[in-house]
Amino acid sequence: MARTARYFGLVPAGGAGRRFGGNTPKQYAMLGTKTVLELSVHALLADPRVEQVFVVVARDDTTATALFQGNPKVQCLPVGGQERVNSVLNGLNHLLQNFLVSETDWVLVHDAARPGLSAAALKSLIDQGSEHVAGALLALPVADTLKKTSVAEEGEVIALHTIPRDQLWAAQTPQMFRAQALSMAISECLYKGAQLTDDASAIETMGIGPLIVPGHVENMKITQAEDLRIVAKLLDLHQECTE
Repeated sequence: MARTARYFGLVPAGGAGRRFGGNTPKQYAMLGTKTVLELSVHALLADPRVEQVFVVVARDDTTATALFQGNPKVQCLPVGGQERVNSVLNGLNHLLQNFLVSETDWVLVHDAARPGLSAAALKSLIDQGSEHVAGALLALPVADTLKKTSVAEEGEVIALHTIPRDQLWAAQTPQMFRAQALSMAISECLYKGAQLTDDASAIETMGIGPLIVPGHVENMKITQAEDLRIVAKLLDLHQECTE
């Protein structure tokens, strides 16, 4: 009898958030009464099929462990790497090598700075992604007109031509793949020196395209400090001025 696949969350949270600014990494910035990381992790646990969430942090980071102390569904792994992709791979390999997940279990990789994931979007991702051979990711169709540009000698940015957007989607997270398949795909890409901007791009190099599941605007990624206020408004949270 085949073993039923299980579902786990993996949140890479080892980055310093250089574009965010300040002394506090963006995952530990306050959004309402909780940190961004807490909201992102709790959003993954909104679906009861997600058994546990593993948070990958830097080796000297004790903040996350303190935040989730006493929560048996959250475990922090101090195996963070230099870049996000390294943290994801280190986390996957740790889980596989220590038999915390099996090769065919589904792993939902979610950005630490996407606190606006809704339970409905998460449910749709798991429902639809479970039926697709390559897994799935949340994404939004691109609404803005896109321009290909160049930079003139004077430093001016010049529009060269418009890029058709009818087949373009902006990737979000979670991105959901089989644990062993994602580990192997990332390892192969890093070995070849490929630049990976998300987890799906690693799977795509294997010649199989993951399913796109429509996301939502509230699931935006916090990159700069002003994004906190935008997300707070989208989630209807009170945000104190921190500047």
